[in-house]
Amino acid sequence: MISIENLSYSADKEILSNIQLVVGRGEIHGIVGLSGAGKSTLLKLIGGLLDYSKGIIRFENKKIIGPSEKLIPGYEDLQIVNQDFALDLHHSVRENIRVQAQHLQLKDREELVEELLHLLELKPVENLKAIVISGGEQQRLALARSLAKEPKVLLLDEPFAHLDVHLKPKIVNYLLKLREVRGVSMILVTHNGLEAMAMCDTIHFLNKGKITRTATPEAFYFKPKTKFEGAFFGEMNYIVRNSKRVLFRPNQYALEGAVENEVEVEFVRSVFQGTYYASYFKTAKKETVVLYAAQPLKNISTFYLVNQ
Repeated sequence: MISIENLSYSADKEILSNIQLVVGRGEIHGIVGLSGAGKSTLLKLIGGLLDYSKGIIRFENKKIIGPSEKLIPGYEDLQIVNQDFALDLHHSVRENIRVQAQHLQLKDREELVEELLHLLELKPVENLKAIVISGGEQQRLALARSLAKEPKVLLLDEPFAHLDVHLKPKIVNYLLKLREVRGVSMILVTHNGLEAMAMCDTIHFLNKGKITRTATPEAFYFKPKTKFEGAFFGEMNYIVRNSKRVLFRPNQYALEGAVENEVEVEFVRSVFQGTYYASYFKTAKKETVVLYAAQPLKNISTFYLVNQ
């Protein structure tokens, strides 16, 4: 559905270099990396909002072209949700959504508008102009407008940044249902690897304008290549044993095991995290280690590494 070959982009300096990416119908891919790594720029290039300097982007085997070649930049079937929002500020919330669903018959259009107003909890402000609603409501409205287009591809740039904690899982479930029912493909850009793991089939790690790794969420979590990469996907332990660097997650341990996998520690504190306790320790080399368990691990002085 989307294929990217040897893509590079420069603006005063090189921002993206030699990007290779293929997204099939109904697939959800994540682009994870620091702010400034080029994630948002990549989405704008895919959406036809910027001109690229090298390589090619194709959508359904047709070349994506940018604003220098297209009178009205962008594509109906490729909807981008970013921090610009691109709302009709002097129209109501309902009108903002309705105008994006003009491809539907009146009855279906109004049903979709109602569905999106309820999904994104915009019903209480449906008659207010977009210019007077809050930033969080504007972000939800931008998402509603994109969904109203019923695109084949959603390009999501930090779409959950301003959402209330109760609303995020509701919207994630809706997006996953769209993929299941209509085969919608998605590319999710985020600096939060946990968000990517919750939604994506495949994750691409973008660092300094280059994709340095493509793997499954499980691989990024359990087998990070570096401490820097691993930190994007949750808490990470880093210790040195026998002059060898060891990276492991707080749940990658056992309380019994082989002597060669034993690590001696001194308990420091436990922190209640709701569904588990995070217990912190110091090794003999003063390295900090955190282990997760159903109860505080106050009484242990050793643990054993697993899957190393």
